[in-house]
Amino acid sequence: MRTISQLLLTFLLNSVWQIALIASLASISAWLLRDSTARYRHWIWVAALLLSVAVPLTTSSDILARLSSRPDSVQAAANLQPTIPPIAIGNTRVFEFTEPAVPSGTFLLSTSLAVGLTLAYSLVLLYGAVRLFRAFYLTRKLRLNAVAVDENDQLSNLIRKCSTAISEASPSAKICFSELVPVPITIGVFTPVIIVPKALLEETNEEILISAIGHELIHVQRRDYALNLVYEFLFVLLWLHPAALLIRRRIRQTRELSCDELVAERILNAEVYARSLVRLASCAPTLRRLSVTTTVGIADADILEVRVMSLLKKQKQNSRWRKLLLTLVSLLLLIPSLAAASLATKFDVEQAPTSQEQDQKEKEQKEKEKTKERRESKEYQFGYEAGQAEKARTKEFDGEFVTMRRRHEEEELKARDAMQATLVRLARVPMDQAIQIATSQSPGKVLECSLNGEHWEEPGKLAKDGVIFYHVVILSTDENEPATNHVLVNAVDGTIIKTEKELPKKMRSGERP
Repeated sequence: MRTISQLLLTFLLNSVWQIALIASLASISAWLLRDSTARYRHWIWVAALLLSVAVPLTTSSDILARLSSRPDSVQAAANLQPTIPPIAIGNTRVFEFTEPAVPSGTFLLSTSLAVGLTLAYSLVLLYGAVRLFRAFYLTRKLRLNAVAVDENDQLSNLIRKCSTAISEASPSAKICFSELVPVPITIGVFTPVIIVPKALLEETNEEILISAIGHELIHVQRRDYALNLVYEFLFVLLWLHPAALLIRRRIRQTRELSCDELVAERILNAEVYARSLVRLASCAPTLRRLSVTTTVGIADADILEVRVMSLLKKQKQNSRWRKLLLTLVSLLLLIPSLAAASLATKFDVEQAPTSQEQDQKEKEQKEKEKTKERRESKEYQFGYEAGQAEKARTKEFDGEFVTMRRRHEEEELKARDAMQATLVRLARVPMDQAIQIATSQSPGKVLECSLNGEHWEEPGKLAKDGVIFYHVVILSTDENEPATNHVLVNAVDGTIIKTEKELPKKMRSGERP
């Protein structure tokens, strides 16, 4: 459950700035391609939508891959309690070092905040899914209420003329009419259906009919309805983000501009089609009721003036320069997006202690109390002996001795703390990596891993020839030759300094185990 929360929070919180960055890059790229054909800008905005989903998902999947590839020995070593005391080698000072539970660079969120964000995003996803299902239901309702058109000679000739102008292999589409639609629309993934208003069939102007039917046949050829469904499914993950709303709107607008260009290029003259487009748009005053469906149609984008101006503007651009510009904007969109995926921040949830951890803490507390009692007992015995000696000497000498002894203990504790802080600061290799290096040299069960320092110039300062290293104690799993291996791993560069094998007493005395 914690892993799922970590993945969801990493996706959600990183998508806030990553989607805004991708939308900004797509806007710059579309501006650079403002003098090119609309289909290039449409590809840019579609790529922006795909990257808006892929980049945050890549960030989360990277965490999942790292967690799944984590070695079992490292996890076991993190939970394993040492069974033998730390070993001092020469003038080495040994300190136990515990790896932090949370990786570096990870932000911890409180449990209440994580639960709130997860719940809010779940509600957003639920609302988006219900919204998409409702749109799909209304689209299906439009299809069921549509009536097939009895093709007369005039209509058949128009459809044949448009299909031939578009492509010889143009997919066929069924023509229906309905009183519920004010403008022509296209629906259907495998069996496309073009639904036109009933009043349009009574139109005597052939140019308007060719414009309407030709535009929808372009949608059919481009598979815009199926692609639009894919975009809507992806948009459910992002629909509350303002930058995602901008990307969705630009996809719709550039899709209509692309269809307009194809109609003007293959079917009708640009000026004639522009006049027909204005006439069709004037017949659709109530377009809002189509905004809740998943249809695609001639009136999807609310940029009639831009569409007319685009049709009347002549595109003049060198082919070589266009290819260079397309390469440039592709790199402009792709490279920063990949960088955003690598610079993502990782989030995690504060974990409440489990019952096993609580039991372990209680055991540690009891051990501390027993140690304190033994220490107090020794101090009492020492005080009793000092009191006996005081009778033979003087009370003043004993008081000075006790003061000097306590002062010496305090100085030793301070030196120990300074050494431990220095070791932690100078270590460059994490403990889990040192364990992996040690187990690769001497396979077996890790009993203990501690961070050590050797050759001190003074407390808290290593000498020039000083070395800091991890002391890893590994129990060999070889039944024929059981032994305890002591591996010293350099904590700065990860090299193995020394490996020693400690045999059982029976093996050392020459007896068989």
